[in-house]
Amino acid sequence: MCAVILCRKKRATVPYEIESMGIHLYSMEELAYFLFENVYMVDRKMLGRRLYRWIAEEIGDQDLALRLEKGSESGIGIPNLILTILREVDYYTKEELNTLSERMKLLATYQEQERLKLRADEYFIHGNYQAAIYEYQKILDIRQSDRLGVEFYAHVWNNLGVCYCRLFQFYKASKAFCTSYQYQRDSEVLASYVYALRFCLPEGDFEEAMELQNIRGKQLDGILERLEQLDGEAKEHIPVDVDPRESLYALQKEYLKNIRFS
Repeated sequence: MCAVILCRKKRATVPYEIESMGIHLYSMEELAYFLFENVYMVDRKMLGRRLYRWIAEEIGDQDLALRLEKGSESGIGIPNLILTILREVDYYTKEELNTLSERMKLLATYQEQERLKLRADEYFIHGNYQAAIYEYQKILDIRQSDRLGVEFYAHVWNNLGVCYCRLFQFYKASKAFCTSYQYQRDSEVLASYVYALRFCLPEGDFEEAMELQNIRGKQLDGILERLEQLDGEAKEHIPVDVDPRESLYALQKEYLKNIRFS
Protein backbone atom coordinates (compact mmCIF):
# COMPACT_ATOMS: atom_id res chain seq x y z
CA MET A 1 0.00 0.00 0.00
CA CYS A 2 1.37 3.42 -0.97
CA ALA A 3 1.02 6.75 0.79
CA VAL A 4 1.48 10.32 -0.32
CA ILE A 5 4.36 12.16 1.35
CA LEU A 6 4.02 15.94 1.27
CA CYS A 7 7.04 18.20 0.94
CA ARG A 8 7.27 20.17 4.16
CA LYS A 9 9.86 22.65 2.95
CA LYS A 10 9.99 25.00 0.00
CA ARG A 11 10.34 23.47 -3.46
CA ALA A 12 13.44 24.78 -5.22
CA THR A 13 13.19 26.83 -8.39
CA VAL A 14 16.74 25.90 -9.35
CA PRO A 15 17.45 22.20 -8.74
CA TYR A 16 20.47 20.72 -7.05
CA GLU A 17 22.23 18.73 -9.73
CA ILE A 18 24.10 15.51 -9.14
CA GLU A 19 26.25 16.19 -12.18
CA SER A 20 27.94 12.81 -12.45
CA MET A 21 24.57 11.04 -12.66
CA GLY A 22 22.50 13.66 -14.49
CA ILE A 23 20.00 13.86 -11.61
CA HIS A 24 18.14 17.05 -10.64
CA LEU A 25 16.67 17.41 -7.14
CA TYR A 26 13.97 19.97 -6.37
CA SER A 27 13.17 19.27 -2.73
CA MET A 28 14.75 18.10 0.51
CA GLU A 29 12.63 14.96 0.30
CA GLU A 30 14.18 14.12 -3.08
CA LEU A 31 17.63 14.80 -1.64
CA ALA A 32 16.87 12.53 1.32
CA TYR A 33 15.70 9.74 -0.98
CA PHE A 34 18.84 10.02 -3.12
CA LEU A 35 21.15 9.92 -0.11
CA PHE A 36 19.33 6.98 1.47
CA GLU A 37 19.34 4.89 -1.71
CA ASN A 38 22.84 5.83 -2.90
CA VAL A 39 24.82 6.19 0.30
CA TYR A 40 27.95 4.61 -1.25
CA MET A 41 27.92 7.29 -3.98
CA VAL A 42 28.22 10.20 -1.55
CA ASP A 43 31.54 11.96 -1.13
CA ARG A 44 32.81 15.28 0.24
CA LYS A 45 32.32 16.99 -3.09
CA MET A 46 28.65 16.01 -3.22
CA LEU A 47 28.12 17.14 0.38
CA GLY A 48 30.05 20.36 -0.07
CA ARG A 49 29.48 24.09 -0.12
CA ARG A 50 27.45 23.95 -3.32
CA LEU A 51 24.86 21.82 -1.51
CA TYR A 52 24.88 24.03 1.58
CA ARG A 53 24.33 27.11 -0.56
CA TRP A 54 21.44 25.39 -2.38
CA ILE A 55 19.80 24.44 0.93
CA ALA A 56 20.17 28.00 2.22
CA GLU A 57 19.15 29.88 -0.93
CA GLU A 58 16.73 27.58 -2.74
CA ILE A 59 15.16 25.70 0.17
CA GLY A 60 15.44 28.60 2.60
CA ASP A 61 16.83 26.51 5.46
CA GLN A 62 19.80 28.58 6.48
CA ASP A 63 20.03 26.92 9.89
CA LEU A 64 20.54 23.44 8.40
CA ALA A 65 22.99 24.78 5.83
CA LEU A 66 25.05 26.44 8.59
CA ARG A 67 25.03 23.31 10.76
CA LEU A 68 26.20 21.18 7.85
CA GLU A 69 28.95 23.60 6.89
CA LYS A 70 30.24 23.92 10.46
CA GLY A 71 30.07 20.15 10.90
CA SER A 72 32.02 19.57 7.71
CA GLU A 73 34.66 22.12 8.69
CA SER A 74 35.06 20.47 12.10
CA GLY A 75 35.73 17.10 10.46
CA ILE A 76 32.42 15.32 10.97
CA GLY A 77 32.27 12.21 8.80
CA ILE A 78 30.04 11.75 5.78
CA PRO A 79 27.71 9.28 7.61
CA ASN A 80 26.90 11.90 10.25
CA LEU A 81 26.31 14.58 7.63
CA ILE A 82 23.91 12.26 5.80
CA LEU A 83 22.04 11.44 9.01
CA THR A 84 21.81 15.14 9.89
CA ILE A 85 20.03 15.82 6.60
CA LEU A 86 17.74 12.80 6.86
CA ARG A 87 16.70 13.59 10.44
CA GLU A 88 15.96 17.19 9.49
CA VAL A 89 13.78 16.16 6.56
CA ASP A 90 11.89 13.55 8.62
CA TYR A 91 11.25 11.45 5.53
CA TYR A 92 12.36 8.11 7.02
CA THR A 93 11.40 6.38 10.25
CA LYS A 94 13.75 5.92 13.17
CA GLU A 95 14.02 2.21 12.35
CA GLU A 96 14.96 2.98 8.73
CA LEU A 97 17.63 5.44 9.85
CA ASN A 98 19.04 2.86 12.25
CA THR A 99 19.21 0.37 9.37
CA LEU A 100 20.98 2.96 7.21
CA SER A 101 23.43 3.70 10.02
CA GLU A 102 24.32 0.00 10.25
CA ARG A 103 24.72 -0.14 6.47
CA MET A 104 27.14 2.79 6.58
CA LYS A 105 29.10 1.13 9.38
CA LEU A 106 29.42 -1.99 7.23
CA LEU A 107 30.46 0.12 4.26
CA ALA A 108 33.21 1.64 6.40
CA THR A 109 34.72 -1.83 6.82
CA TYR A 110 35.12 -2.25 3.05
CA GLN A 111 38.48 -1.69 1.46
CA GLU A 112 38.78 1.48 -0.56
CA GLN A 113 38.80 -0.49 -3.80
CA GLU A 114 35.48 -2.11 -2.93
CA ARG A 115 33.84 1.24 -2.19
CA LEU A 116 35.19 2.68 -5.42
CA LYS A 117 33.82 -0.26 -7.39
CA LEU A 118 30.34 0.23 -5.92
CA ARG A 119 30.45 3.82 -7.12
CA ALA A 120 31.91 2.94 -10.52
CA ASP A 121 29.32 0.23 -11.09
CA GLU A 122 26.53 2.69 -10.32
CA TYR A 123 27.91 5.18 -12.84
CA PHE A 124 28.13 2.34 -15.34
CA ILE A 125 24.50 1.32 -14.75
CA HIS A 126 23.37 4.92 -15.30
CA GLY A 127 25.32 5.15 -18.57
CA ASN A 128 27.91 7.62 -17.29
CA TYR A 129 30.86 5.75 -18.74
CA GLN A 130 33.46 8.50 -18.41
CA ALA A 131 32.89 8.82 -14.66
CA ALA A 132 32.89 5.02 -14.35
CA ILE A 133 36.24 4.83 -16.16
CA TYR A 134 37.68 7.38 -13.76
CA GLU A 135 36.58 5.35 -10.73
CA TYR A 136 37.74 2.01 -12.17
CA GLN A 137 41.15 3.51 -12.93
CA LYS A 138 41.39 4.81 -9.37
CA ILE A 139 40.96 1.22 -8.19
CA LEU A 140 43.77 0.05 -10.45
CA ASP A 141 46.06 2.84 -9.26
CA ILE A 142 45.86 1.45 -5.71
CA ARG A 143 48.22 -1.36 -4.76
CA GLN A 144 46.50 -4.66 -5.49
CA SER A 145 44.91 -6.36 -2.51
CA ASP A 146 45.37 -10.11 -2.13
CA ARG A 147 42.20 -10.28 -0.03
CA LEU A 148 40.03 -9.09 -2.91
CA GLY A 149 41.27 -11.86 -5.20
CA VAL A 150 41.73 -12.17 -8.95
CA GLU A 151 37.98 -12.31 -9.68
CA PHE A 152 37.52 -8.78 -8.32
CA TYR A 153 40.21 -7.34 -10.57
CA ALA A 154 39.03 -9.38 -13.56
CA HIS A 155 35.60 -7.75 -13.16
CA VAL A 156 37.13 -4.27 -12.86
CA TRP A 157 39.15 -4.70 -16.05
CA ASN A 158 36.19 -6.21 -17.91
CA ASN A 159 33.86 -3.37 -16.89
CA LEU A 160 36.52 -0.88 -17.87
CA GLY A 161 36.67 -2.51 -21.30
CA VAL A 162 32.90 -2.32 -21.71
CA CYS A 163 32.98 1.39 -20.83
CA TYR A 164 35.62 2.03 -23.48
CA CYS A 165 33.55 0.12 -26.02
CA ARG A 166 30.48 2.23 -25.26
CA LEU A 167 32.62 5.30 -26.00
CA PHE A 168 33.96 3.70 -29.23
CA GLN A 169 37.50 3.54 -27.87
CA PHE A 170 38.02 -0.01 -29.07
CA TYR A 171 41.80 -0.25 -28.81
CA LYS A 172 41.73 0.76 -25.14
CA ALA A 173 38.85 -1.67 -24.67
CA SER A 174 40.86 -4.52 -26.19
CA LYS A 175 43.74 -3.94 -23.77
CA ALA A 176 41.34 -3.91 -20.82
CA PHE A 177 39.64 -7.14 -21.94
CA CYS A 178 43.02 -8.77 -22.51
CA THR A 179 44.11 -7.91 -18.96
CA SER A 180 40.81 -9.17 -17.55
CA TYR A 181 41.33 -12.47 -19.37
CA GLN A 182 44.81 -12.77 -17.91
CA TYR A 183 43.30 -12.53 -14.43
CA GLN A 184 40.47 -14.97 -15.12
CA ARG A 185 40.08 -17.05 -18.29
CA ASP A 186 36.48 -16.29 -19.19
CA SER A 187 35.38 -17.19 -22.73
CA GLU A 188 33.00 -14.21 -22.89
CA VAL A 189 35.82 -11.82 -22.03
CA LEU A 190 38.01 -13.43 -24.68
CA ALA A 191 35.23 -12.91 -27.24
CA SER A 192 34.94 -9.25 -26.18
CA TYR A 193 38.69 -8.88 -26.70
CA VAL A 194 38.41 -10.27 -30.24
CA TYR A 195 35.39 -8.06 -31.03
CA ALA A 196 37.19 -4.93 -29.85
CA LEU A 197 40.27 -5.69 -31.98
CA ARG A 198 38.07 -6.52 -34.96
CA PHE A 199 36.55 -3.04 -34.76
CA CYS A 200 39.82 -1.13 -34.44
CA LEU A 201 42.33 -2.98 -36.64
CA PRO A 202 42.61 -3.44 -40.42
CA GLU A 203 42.04 -6.98 -41.64
CA GLY A 204 45.74 -7.86 -41.97
CA ASP A 205 46.67 -6.46 -38.56
CA PHE A 206 43.70 -8.24 -36.98
CA GLU A 207 44.75 -11.60 -38.41
CA GLU A 208 48.32 -11.05 -37.22
CA ALA A 209 47.10 -10.18 -33.73
CA MET A 210 45.02 -13.36 -33.60
CA GLU A 211 48.05 -15.42 -34.59
CA LEU A 212 50.22 -13.76 -31.96
CA GLN A 213 47.57 -14.46 -29.31
CA ASN A 214 47.15 -18.05 -30.56
CA ILE A 215 43.46 -17.50 -31.21
CA ARG A 216 42.75 -19.50 -34.34
CA GLY A 217 40.81 -22.33 -35.91
CA LYS A 218 37.39 -23.30 -34.56
CA GLN A 219 37.80 -21.02 -31.55
CA LEU A 220 38.24 -17.91 -33.69
CA ASP A 221 35.63 -19.01 -36.23
CA GLY A 222 33.06 -19.46 -33.46
CA ILE A 223 33.74 -15.99 -32.04
CA LEU A 224 33.50 -14.30 -35.44
CA GLU A 225 30.31 -16.18 -36.31
CA ARG A 226 28.77 -14.91 -33.10
CA LEU A 227 29.89 -11.38 -34.01
CA GLU A 228 28.15 -11.64 -37.38
CA GLN A 229 25.01 -12.89 -35.67
CA LEU A 230 25.04 -9.97 -33.22
CA ASP A 231 25.61 -7.56 -36.10
CA GLY A 232 22.59 -8.95 -37.93
CA GLU A 233 20.41 -8.74 -34.84
CA ALA A 234 21.46 -5.13 -34.28
CA LYS A 235 20.53 -4.13 -37.82
CA GLU A 236 17.02 -5.50 -37.31
CA HIS A 237 16.47 -2.92 -34.59
CA ILE A 238 17.66 0.07 -36.61
CA PRO A 239 14.64 2.16 -37.73
CA VAL A 240 14.72 2.87 -41.46
CA ASP A 241 12.06 5.58 -41.62
CA VAL A 242 13.64 8.01 -39.16
CA ASP A 243 15.03 11.36 -40.31
CA PRO A 244 18.86 10.96 -40.31
CA ARG A 245 19.19 14.38 -38.68
CA GLU A 246 16.97 13.27 -35.82
CA SER A 247 18.96 10.08 -35.42
CA LEU A 248 22.23 12.01 -35.38
CA TYR A 249 20.88 14.45 -32.80
CA ALA A 250 19.69 11.56 -30.59
CA LEU A 251 23.09 9.87 -30.87
CA GLN A 252 24.86 13.11 -29.97
CA LYS A 253 22.68 13.54 -26.89
CA GLU A 254 23.31 9.95 -25.84
CA TYR A 255 27.07 10.33 -26.29
CA LEU A 256 27.18 13.56 -24.31
CA LYS A 257 25.23 11.86 -21.53
CA ASN A 258 27.71 9.00 -21.52
CA ILE A 259 30.76 11.27 -21.15
CA ARG A 260 29.40 13.67 -18.51
CA PHE A 261 31.75 13.83 -15.60
CA SER A 262 32.24 15.76 -12.41
